[in-house]
Amino acid sequence: MKSPFENFYRVWNAQEMLDFAFSKASSKTPSLPKTLPNIEKVKRKEIKRMENSVNVLIEKISKVIKSVPNLDELPPFYRKLSHLLVDNDELRKALGRLNGIIPVLTRLFRDYRRKVGQEINSRQAGMKRTEFFGRCSSVVRQVNSTFVFLDECRVKLQQVPPVKLDVPSVVVAGYPNVGKSTLVGQLSSAKPMVSEYPFTTKQIFIGSYQGSLGSTFFQVIDTPGILDRPMRSRNFIEKQAILALTTIATLILFMFDPTASSGYDVESQINLYKEVREDFADDFEIPVKIVVNKIDFATEEEIADLLTKVQLTKEDVILINAKDGINVEAVVDDLQTYFKERNYFR
Repeated sequence: MKSPFENFYRVWNAQEMLDFAFSKASSKTPSLPKTLPNIEKVKRKEIKRMENSVNVLIEKISKVIKSVPNLDELPPFYRKLSHLLVDNDELRKALGRLNGIIPVLTRLFRDYRRKVGQEINSRQAGMKRTEFFGRCSSVVRQVNSTFVFLDECRVKLQQVPPVKLDVPSVVVAGYPNVGKSTLVGQLSSAKPMVSEYPFTTKQIFIGSYQGSLGSTFFQVIDTPGILDRPMRSRNFIEKQAILALTTIATLILFMFDPTASSGYDVESQINLYKEVREDFADDFEIPVKIVVNKIDFATEEEIADLLTKVQLTKEDVILINAKDGINVEAVVDDLQTYFKERNYFR
């Protein structure tokens, strides 16, 4: 499991690229016959220096271009996140600009190889090689802003978390401190992966529930900063991130804390629940299941009050204590049953 942007090659700025290329200019000297006239030796060495430098520039630029995945072939989840973070159209244009200078550099080398070959003394041959370096520098510096932009894209896109797209995904929603990350940890067969999340200053928690033979039954995801507060409190990027989540979410697990010890009263939690239902169930037909946490602290009256307000019974929800793992098996059984009935498991 890895992000398609994991191998995005580090993009040097123009000066770094030129310094490296020119430092490599004399790294591979040609083997020349001893009987060759001195002027021919000089010209061949100068041509080799030009060839070495231009090959390094083209190699570095080509590595960047090839390291970026084809955006049109990405799964919808990654394509939406990429467009959200860097604007796919601008990324394509930047890659196109880099690709466009490769034939320019190739043509410059071809022209100056001929010019050096026509010189009649070593001084003029050296001047042509220096002139060639200057022309290459001009071409590369003209796209320095593109190099800088692409490396900014790299930094942003490499924050995109790797997500398994071939298994059902359970996205956990609910206000902060209601126990979402704890539940992700309880549901996971191994320690959940923690990754930087590009839309907030927080992190994303991804766990996998695996069967006895190691096969992954489902993936469970907690996305702090996204599904943990009302829509009016979210910025544009976070709203778009919700759209990205709709491409991978098989089911939403909404968690309530009826004790309000999380710092959010039941009414606020219910309003968020209704928004999540509207965003996922109503608009994208992604089902939302309810888990009521902290039953070790909650009173019967608090639980009953919550269920009455959401117009559900105890049979419609799962009551758990995520911290101690109480009744977490019921959550696993419910999810497995749901996925098996809909042929998610082969």
